[in-house]
Amino acid sequence: MTMVEINRVWLNVDTDTNKITLFSRPRVSIRVDEYIWSLIEEHIVKPHKLMRSEKHKYLLKIAFGRFDSVRHRYYPLSPYNGTLREGVKPDSANGWYPREDFAGSEERTTWFSPDKIWTNCGNKVLDVNVDAANVSESITPREYADLLFDGIGAALVFNFKRLKREEFDGLKPKIDWSMVESFPFPAPFEEQQYIGDEGKIHVYSWDGRQETNLVGPYSVRDLYLDHFGKL
Repeated sequence: MTMVEINRVWLNVDTDTNKITLFSRPRVSIRVDEYIWSLIEEHIVKPHKLMRSEKHKYLLKIAFGRFDSVRHRYYPLSPYNGTLREGVKPDSANGWYPREDFAGSEERTTWFSPDKIWTNCGNKVLDVNVDAANVSESITPREYADLLFDGIGAALVFNFKRLKREEFDGLKPKIDWSMVESFPFPAPFEEQQYIGDEGKIHVYSWDGRQETNLVGPYSVRDLYLDHFGKL
């Protein structure tokens, strides 16, 4: 059986402004991700015999971001992003479209950026990228799980043409919300498990002779616990 490892990704610093964004990440337990993946794996991945490999381990890379209508300008064609407006022709060479090319884009505040499965150090990586207006340190496990379920669905439908969104929509009512809400929230730092949590936040400039610290260096763990306390 192919092993699937969940990798949570969060950018701790805004690269445009050098502002620390660590404190606005979802504080939901990694066990919510594991539960949602297990549901999809059992009812969709296994029956369709997907992501089976004797040679490769699969990494499920999950990246959430707060939707910003100014920054987030382009998205790929996906059933989870809706249909293109009448008169907009699909561009198979590019595949990404200005947000306004999608029908109903003015009201939409949740968007998905699935990518093709790629190989990294022998591992197969499945990217799940979700931008939504309610992504913050206060997002509830239920809200988070709802977005995550659709994000994984978007990534799988994008990569496996035999899958349709309708199959995921049919499975979604089977989510055990009492299970999702049974994990501690806000989850302790150790139970969130983002990539880089054992590392540092450090942004610096280099002029060829001297290094200048712009942010940090700070321990991610210490900075988080100083801000939120030891939950």
